[in-house]
Amino acid sequence: MKFAKLFLFSTILLSVMHCAELFQSKDKNDNTDALYAILLNAGCTVTDVSAPSSGRKIDFTVCRGDANAALAASGFSSSSVSLSGGLVGTGSSSTVYTNASSLSSLGGDKKASIEIVYLLSQGDSSIDAILPSTTNLSGPGFHILPTTVNKIASNGTNSALATLSRTWSSTVSSEKTLCLEVHQESGNAHVFGWESACAVASRGTYQFEEDGVAADFGGDRIGLRINKATIKSITIYSSNIGTAGSFQ
Repeated sequence: MKFAKLFLFSTILLSVMHCAELFQSKDKNDNTDALYAILLNAGCTVTDVSAPSSGRKIDFTVCRGDANAALAASGFSSSSVSLSGGLVGTGSSSTVYTNASSLSSLGGDKKASIEIVYLLSQGDSSIDAILPSTTNLSGPGFHILPTTVNKIASNGTNSALATLSRTWSSTVSSEKTLCLEVHQESGNAHVFGWESACAVASRGTYQFEEDGVAADFGGDRIGLRINKATIKSITIYSSNIGTAGSFQ
């Protein structure tokens, strides 16, 4: 009987020590986030899509639990964001990026493709969609404003695209959908997209684009900077959407 009690006490002590190491070790933060997510039943709805290409849609409007735990369980790292009818950011430090490679093609030059459904809450709201992105949110992409979309180049600045079919009316407080894609071509970026869902986009004709954009292709993630805006959902595609342009 004494031996059984001693064995039980030793087992409990070892378990407590193991848990203490788990929560104190800086190298095991990802494990801690995953454990919290399980305990809190946290996460966001993730579904497979097949049109116009295969991909995964993450619906931020139905996330469960703490924001960081829910995003971690859904494959993202996050900073200064909250959940309220979607993924809400308040400034330049409100960011998320995928924890794994999110390229739309494997091998050769890099390509990335997403659909984003969002809402800008004020006249000075903006969203940076960086694809592909480093974990420091550097790379080519799009700077989304209430009345237009700009390109983001290698130095992090944004400017007007060479081709923009039209300037849309202000979308403040209105839900909007964009289909966005970036290809690495001859060391630079071909950035282009559509003012619509990807499933209904004319894949061979782009509504906004620019080729030869100077860009740093050091990353392989999808990154978002959310300034006074809400991301309703994002779909990350595993193959190309656009079919026009110089493909390599």
